[in-house]
Amino acid sequence: MTETNRFMEAEQYMESCLSLFLMNKIEQALKVVDKAIECDPNFAEAYNKKGDCFIRLGKIKEALECYLKSQELNPNIQNNYYDLGRTYLLLGDYDNSLKNFQTAYEMKPQEDIHAFIGKIYFDQNMIEEAKQSFENILGADSKESDSIKKELQAGSSNTMANYYYAQVLQKLGKEEEAKGFFSRIVEKYNRLVKSKPNLAEGYYYLGKCFYFMGDFEKAEENMKLAIQYDTDAITNHYSFDMFYSDAEAFASLAEIQAKMNKVSEAKENILKALSLEPENKKLQELKLRLGF
Repeated sequence: MTETNRFMEAEQYMESCLSLFLMNKIEQALKVVDKAIECDPNFAEAYNKKGDCFIRLGKIKEALECYLKSQELNPNIQNNYYDLGRTYLLLGDYDNSLKNFQTAYEMKPQEDIHAFIGKIYFDQNMIEEAKQSFENILGADSKESDSIKKELQAGSSNTMANYYYAQVLQKLGKEEEAKGFFSRIVEKYNRLVKSKPNLAEGYYYLGKCFYFMGDFEKAEENMKLAIQYDTDAITNHYSFDMFYSDAEAFASLAEIQAKMNKVSEAKENILKALSLEPENKKLQELKLRLGF
């Protein structure tokens, strides 16, 4: 086979991989992208997509290796830095996450990168820095009138920024403002689950929003649906640039049930979460915080 034919075959395998990935056939997509790499070992984009497959399967360290290989082969692909930022964030490596997101933003400014940077600050309890990052997206710190500010916030396509900005406001004691942002997200996901009744990710974020709003019955109802509609094929779930693992869904349900004084059920679910991710420090801390 000529070199040109090998490259063409690699491209064909890559197209098949993308189709399978979009259909959530992740294991099959992984096998096909390996064939693309076999045809062209220097196919940077194929390594990047292989990383995406590993992320969806919950194999974060394997994904990191793929993104680093893709970056090594072609340091000019902005998406590599973006994906490295997300992967380091999943691993709790905030310094490397921030560094790669900043590089990605320098190469191609994107609104959602500000949201990820805000999340990095939020996760480290740097509330004022997180607040500023989210306000850069939502226009909440603009000098416009209150009515224009509300339009900017309500009309923003960045669900992630709204979701974490609401939590920032809550930490700052601005409960009513926070509820306004959570309510917008609830409206959005209610529309989504109405059109896609089996959308696990929709129910998960509905459950989280209701939890933060103090409606624990609705929170529990939706979180149970998120777990019910989960599939074995996917371990890490993505929705509007936000992500959570199967373990986090069980942990979130445990938190909700603890608030409802359903002690035995809460304990059962936090133990399920830890059985999936036994080395997860956040889950270990949550277990202790819940008193188990």
